[in-house]
Amino acid sequence: MVLVFILMGTSASGKSHIGNLIAQELDVPFIEGDDLHSSSGIQKMKSGIPLNDEDRKPWLNAVKNEIINVSKSSSKPYIFVACSALKYNYREFLRKVPNNDNIKVWFIYLKGSKQLFQQRILERQNHFMKAKMLDSQFDSLEEPNQDSEERIIVVDVSKEADKVKEEIIEKINTISYDVI
Repeated sequence: MVLVFILMGTSASGKSHIGNLIAQELDVPFIEGDDLHSSSGIQKMKSGIPLNDEDRKPWLNAVKNEIINVSKSSSKPYIFVACSALKYNYREFLRKVPNNDNIKVWFIYLKGSKQLFQQRILERQNHFMKAKMLDSQFDSLEEPNQDSEERIIVVDVSKEADKVKEEIIEKINTISYDVI
């Protein structure tokens, strides 16, 4: 059984940074969803144009295919993925891995305020997502609800990255196979 943990949330929530920290500490694979965007999608975002559902369809397919490929080539119990997965139907699409009962997908929602993420965007360099795009991401965000959506972990990311990493590792270690 491979547990796939998709770190989800808006831009600047820390998906890539936290994912890398966890993957290094646990010595497990990490998939960077941003690397799977098409060049036209990246160009669109660089130009300040939000992606729509049609733009995201091939990207979400690429993320799912990468999860399947990595799960076949890795002997590790976990795979971590950075992918915004802002909408419920995106998360449902990624949860359903065809013909494979050996992969269970969980989402870790990196929750924080728009103000915090705006500040982080302004501080980072060389990223295609610009500060003005954050509003469109919060507009698209359908926050996961632990009561009505399966396999969700919510983590407040207003603390230091190491604290967030520790909290996530602690939470995934409490997942027993009877709840997956």
